[in-house]
Amino acid sequence: MNWLLATRAASHAVVAIMITFAQIDNVLTSLVLFGALYLAASLGTTFLDRRFKLTSPAVGLPLIAPLIVATLAVAALWLQLDTLLAFRILTALLMVWFVISEILVANKVGRKTLQGREAVITAVFSAIMLGLAAGANLRERDLVGFFGAYNALLAVHLGIAAATPKK
Repeated sequence: MNWLLATRAASHAVVAIMITFAQIDNVLTSLVLFGALYLAASLGTTFLDRRFKLTSPAVGLPLIAPLIVATLAVAALWLQLDTLLAFRILTALLMVWFVISEILVANKVGRKTLQGREAVITAVFSAIMLGLAAGANLRERDLVGFFGAYNALLAVHLGIAAATPKK
């Protein structure tokens, strides 16, 4: 069992479930929830699996953007900024960072390896969400729905990857 992927899959699944079933009204709340859960997943990994440290690229690189985005989302909520515009900008920032960090991880471990292929798949999902957040003219509810679907897809992908035995 790959605990890093399992805890991240769990954080993506909780965000997808919260968006779907709790009907989160404020879109920025979903980014705050995502940042908090991603931090918990990364910290949980360091306690469950001693091989991964917060300073390792697989743990530390993907953790930077969710923390920054969650902090900026709290600031946007506090300042009562336009939620749709703030959500678009912050989601685009988050997805750009995920694409970059996952490609860096894939290059570091090798794209032909199992971990490298999983990183590339995550980067592709993030690039698609980036295109929706930055380029598509969607209403707030539709954009949050796509963010929930993105989290659901990554939860399934990372959950399968976590349970796949290494060759």
